[in-house]
Amino acid sequence: LQHISFRAPPGQVTAVIGGTGAGKSTLLHLLLRFYDPQEGQVLFGGLDARRIRQEALRRGIGFVPQQPVLFSGTIAENIRYGNPAASDEDVRHAAQVAQASEFILAMPKGFSSEITQGGTNLSGGQKQRLAIARALVRKPGIYVFDDIFSALDLKTDAMLRAALRREVQAVAVLI
Repeated sequence: LQHISFRAPPGQVTAVIGGTGAGKSTLLHLLLRFYDPQEGQVLFGGLDARRIRQEALRRGIGFVPQQPVLFSGTIAENIRYGNPAASDEDVRHAAQVAQASEFILAMPKGFSSEITQGGTNLSGGQKQRLAIARALVRKPGIYVFDDIFSALDLKTDAMLRAALRREVQAVAVLI
């Protein structure tokens, strides 16, 4: 990546578009400090990201990767991983916005249903929606969504985009 400069103000969606291998995910990983730039800088509110502790930086970002990571445990525990202090209502609300409530409530134990390590007992779209709910329950100042709509059918995609638009009006969103 070279000569990239952009602003992502609160209340706006900033989309990074390009072909496969163009560096979209690399750019998002720079924002999360998975690695630091060799030249230039990444700024948050005018402050170089390298001057912000990684823990503090990442706490303020709700990141959903292309390949969501789920853990063995219940659905509620997987969502609550984004914010251990989240109430049951917060977890339910995040699942509703992420368009996950329908399939969760159809499971025998609902939010108490067990997920296998890696979410192998869920479809790709279900895993993606739980990862989105996990980011939403965090209530960060910035959302970073790395190709989160790829595993969703068109109807779910449209409903999720509409719900996200309402939910994230006051924060920066990078897609």
